Amino acid sequence: MDEATGASPGALAAQAAARNAKPGDPADHPVISSVHELLEEVGQIRESAGDEFDLGAVSRQTELLTEAHDSLSGALEDVGRG
Repeated sequence: MDEATGASPGALAAQAAARNAKPGDPADHPVISSVHELLEEVGQIRESAGDEFDLGAVSRQTELLTEAHDSLSGALEDVGRG
């Protein structure tokens, strides 16, 4: 344990690695593929409803878009904490 900081050698190594790491490609973040899948499902619902107004389809699209929004918001919050 580092007496000056109170951190273990492992924690110090992890901190150094995080400081020296190159930023990753945002497209590789796991939330991106999840959001793409949700948006594809929204598109499929829209196509299946066609020109007809379907309250059930609109409701499901709303749920999916809310889930995508929550996932992206959570990822941004995680980045902000890092």
